[in-house]
Amino acid sequence: MSGTITLKPILNQAALVVEHEHKTLVIADLHLGIEAEFRQKGINIGSQTEKLLERAITCVKVAEPDVIILLGDVKHAVPQISFVDRKEVPFFLAELAVYAPIYVVKGNHDGYLNKLLPDLSESVRKHEIVIKSAQGFLFDQVGYAHGHSWPSPELFAAPYILIGHNHPRIRLVSSNTPYRSMKPVWIRAHFDYDAVKRHYTEVMMNDRNAPRVIIMPAFNELCGGVAFNAANKELLGPIASKLLRLESMEAYLLDGTYIGKVGDLEKKIAV
Repeated sequence: MSGTITLKPILNQAALVVEHEHKTLVIADLHLGIEAEFRQKGINIGSQTEKLLERAITCVKVAEPDVIILLGDVKHAVPQISFVDRKEVPFFLAELAVYAPIYVVKGNHDGYLNKLLPDLSESVRKHEIVIKSAQGFLFDQVGYAHGHSWPSPELFAAPYILIGHNHPRIRLVSSNTPYRSMKPVWIRAHFDYDAVKRHYTEVMMNDRNAPRVIIMPAFNELCGGVAFNAANKELLGPIASKLLRLESMEAYLLDGTYIGKVGDLEKKIAV
């Protein structure tokens, strides 16, 4: 394979395929067990874990990856481990590990995740599951982080850094009806060089070597998210809120439609 790194979203899925020396499937923000929180608020939603697993396996079969990377917030309950977590998180990880090794970047919802790793010593061959620091890690010359912590300086050596955490969406409002919708989107962004240098004095950055940042949509559709085109938006985590140029962000729907630069979008967009 050549030295070129390619990033290809899977059409109509919040999943990305990164190809270099290896082929990597990337998924962010599963939030397994979020239905329990809804039930506590009187909204009766059954477990979505098997449906999420089916979608993830569909993506695996499309991508045929060498490695699977989960960009944090595998589970939803914080800070404790819930009863639902003890059952569904090991089940999900074990079933996914049938297909490829899994690297998990810890998210802010992933406290005690190491206690939920499944026993893979069964007769059916399963691959390893490795938990990585919340500061992120480099794999195959690409940087991966959840986005809620300051990233490791080593990530800035990569041409791309992938993060989750914000569950990016675009708010669409029709000018002819009272209806509105929130659509999940991919966000492409550039670093603010001065902001990076203030926090990372050892990082030398310019137009030629600055990584591009991809903010991934949440794989779990129940999560909600940040409307990036809202005037009063508050981006989450130091990467998105402190290190990126807001005016440079570009939004793409999951079907590949280019929406435009976030800085140019109005708070209300006519459909």
